Amino acid sequence: MNYLLPDYVKSIMAALKERGFEAYLVGGAVRDILLEKVPEDYDVATSARPEEVIETARNAGWGVVDELGRNFGVVMVVVGEKSVEVTSYRGESYGHDAHRPEKVWYCGELKDDLARRDFTINSIAMSIDGTFIDYFNGIEDLKDKKLRTVGPAAQRFAEDALRMFRACRFLAQLGVKGEPEVFTAIAEQLPRVGGLSLERVRTELNKLMLGNFVELGLEALVRSGLAAQSCRQREKGKLLQVPILPELAALTGVRQNLNYHAYDVWQHTLKTLSLSEGSLEIRWALLLHDIGKGRPQVRSCDEEGNPTDHGHERLSAEMAQNILQRLRFPPKFVKRVVWLIANHMQLGFHMDKEDFVSERWVRRTALSGSFRWNSEMCEAFLQLSAVCLADLGATKAHEQEIIAMRMYIDKLLQAVRLMPVHTSDLAVSGRQVEEILHNKEVLPSLMRVLLKRVQDGSLKNTEEDLTAAVKKWRERNFIGF
Repeated sequence: MNYLLPDYVKSIMAALKERGFEAYLVGGAVRDILLEKVPEDYDVATSARPEEVIETARNAGWGVVDELGRNFGVVMVVVGEKSVEVTSYRGESYGHDAHRPEKVWYCGELKDDLARRDFTINSIAMSIDGTFIDYFNGIEDLKDKKLRTVGPAAQRFAEDALRMFRACRFLAQLGVKGEPEVFTAIAEQLPRVGGLSLERVRTELNKLMLGNFVELGLEALVRSGLAAQSCRQREKGKLLQVPILPELAALTGVRQNLNYHAYDVWQHTLKTLSLSEGSLEIRWALLLHDIGKGRPQVRSCDEEGNPTDHGHERLSAEMAQNILQRLRFPPKFVKRVVWLIANHMQLGFHMDKEDFVSERWVRRTALSGSFRWNSEMCEAFLQLSAVCLADLGATKAHEQEIIAMRMYIDKLLQAVRLMPVHTSDLAVSGRQVEEILHNKEVLPSLMRVLLKRVQDGSLKNTEEDLTAAVKKWRERNFIGF
């Protein structure tokens, strides 16, 4: 394999080697190179101690950030606008903390450093000339799509409980299969999850949600029992236990109407995710879009005895809001995901109606206050379209139904693009209107009138039509004369 390391990475490794130290590329970057992917970042392991790394960097005129990880043997070397985490060979031992090592010591051998890592696919090193060093058969496991720990799985997870979430994340990102020992060990070490911070767990969940094999990671998360655990969050000086995603387990085995669905609610959810785009808003919306199904508030049966969940989108939106707020997602993110869930049945409802019904829906949305600008509303409807197509694709819908949905979406998005939300979305600016009126006092109210007229369809959103309307208004009201 001929992979060219970036010059800034090679220069750091070369500088360390020139001083007699070992230096190897390690971690996810090596794994990505083996998978023929371009790494997002690069980590270097070296036999040099932190102070020797700092000296090497400064002699070369590079910047260093050593306050962040000095106690753990980590120095961030900054070359131009690029940074590389350089870690001294080290060993670790763990105590009561569920994630951070209690003791760290330096060691002199690369093998000892690699032996402390979590999974074999992450314990491969690469030299500056492209030679791979693989003491734990990580390359073979990567080829065979196996996820194994370096050493006993129970020991690795007992040391750092976050590794259990990383296991699910790697299933989602790489499509690998966890060895039975991995899941047996997770079941044994579940109590350790309670010592993890919500921030770290949420970060792993988001990485999992963005994976190309997201359904594999989520299935493992629920099957292993990790989703049903709680982590902790410090609030007002107190440590609170925060449930992670216990609601997901309740979806398994929940029947759906076989006239329309091929899967139970949980398998349907996983299928939608496997068909979806990779944005976090879309992925979280799909994960939670049917979270209310099967609940007593919405579950009933039709005349033929088939299960129905009328109004589940409203209950799912309420539950999703509670879940995402509990997990401390940003308010803007929560608002968007909840909106997607609350509206995910609307495309199916509107697509067989007359055009004016959809236009009325778009107008009502523009006036609802959910969005500040047309661009924001356009983005939301585009995401909603992705959610609905994935949802439809995970049912018994025929190809023609999906084609019809796509055709309807094209028309709907055109109507959304033409519907202003804010006066700044109008085809004339406030300055243009002021130049016609020569009066600033009435400007805000007139701009709102123009916006309302465009929204209700009595005026086109073109510069020509809006300018003509302003001139007529001026003539009627003698403004500026």
